[in-house]
Amino acid sequence: MQFPSAPAPVRPRSIWIWLGPLLGVAGLIGVLGLVSFVRFCGRATEASGVMAPNQLPASTLAAIEKRQLLLPGEKLVSYYDATLSGDASELALVTTERLVYVKNGRTTAFALADIAEVRHRSEPLVGDVIEAQTGAGELMKIEIAPLNGGAAFLAALESTRKVKRGAPSSP
Repeated sequence: MQFPSAPAPVRPRSIWIWLGPLLGVAGLIGVLGLVSFVRFCGRATEASGVMAPNQLPASTLAAIEKRQLLLPGEKLVSYYDATLSGDASELALVTTERLVYVKNGRTTAFALADIAEVRHRSEPLVGDVIEAQTGAGELMKIEIAPLNGGAAFLAALESTRKVKRGAPSSP
């Protein structure tokens, strides 16, 4: 008489069999995220911060023209894009005629000849805060993030304003 043999014990599946594919997917997601971040940062530095007109990329100049931010005969003196992405949804311009601020689709502009006072202060976390006030009391506040060239924007505003108001600009 022969006894039937007992079935072989079933080995439980190891969790390690799933670890390889899981790590592969996580690694792929990580690499794609890093590439996206680097591309975003590269595009952001292309048109963010304070810039002179000769530094602006063609896409930014085209956006300014498309939005009709410059009046006929007006020239751009200084440009500041406050967004990280460089999409120009919040920007400030000094032109030969005006100080222009665009935010949330709304454009505010003061003629340089109408600006009676320009105040400036530096705040540690905010950066440069520039306030321009007209003779009629209208106020425009521009905040330029730290290390974005606030002093250059202020200098462009002051010198262009002095020329427009008839005062000689300081060297």
